[in-house]
Amino acid sequence: MATARPRSATAPSPPVGRRDRNKREKRNRIVEAARELFSSKGFEATTTAEIAARADVAAGTLFLYVASKEDLLVLVFREEMDRVADEAFATLPAGLSLLDELLHVYGALIALHARDPGLARVFVKELMFVGDANRPSVEAFVDGLVDRSAERIERAQRAGAFQPGAPAHAIAENCFRLYIAMLQRWLGLGGQVASGEHIARLRAALELQLRGFEIR
Repeated sequence: MATARPRSATAPSPPVGRRDRNKREKRNRIVEAARELFSSKGFEATTTAEIAARADVAAGTLFLYVASKEDLLVLVFREEMDRVADEAFATLPAGLSLLDELLHVYGALIALHARDPGLARVFVKELMFVGDANRPSVEAFVDGLVDRSAERIERAQRAGAFQPGAPAHAIAENCFRLYIAMLQRWLGLGGQVASGEHIARLRAALELQLRGFEIR
């Protein structure tokens, strides 16, 4: 009787067809073209025709991937911010204080903005006013960032370093608001404040927020 061959624990992914690969490459070119133009020209001054030309696709082709220029803005925002936030939480060093954990995450976002203040300015100016179709995507990023920050606060509570009755989610929301307020101020100064000084100011603000709840 023949012995059955053991099955692989993970089935290999099916190969990506040429058509799907071409679609993905076009989408990536469109998103990258939008990112570059939003950064250099701003959102309002950029047209979908310019984005299509920069991406080397027909103007009509662009609308096979997105319904509007606003859709593209939100796509750029989510791809940039999700990548950096996910990496920041995944690379949290062991043994940090809660304050330093939050600074590790927000510092990574500040570093992203420092590399491209033009794009950061577009995000801050435009994303507060996106339409109903795109608002859930923007809110999902903010909610995810706040939720993961609240988890770090709850972890500190379980470790006995933070008051157990403190409202973790509300504190995490306040920390996010401090980050946004300081980002707006930094951008309002034309991004002239060095990112290190920006982080130092945020550290002082977050420390003040957390101080009353920490157990020393």
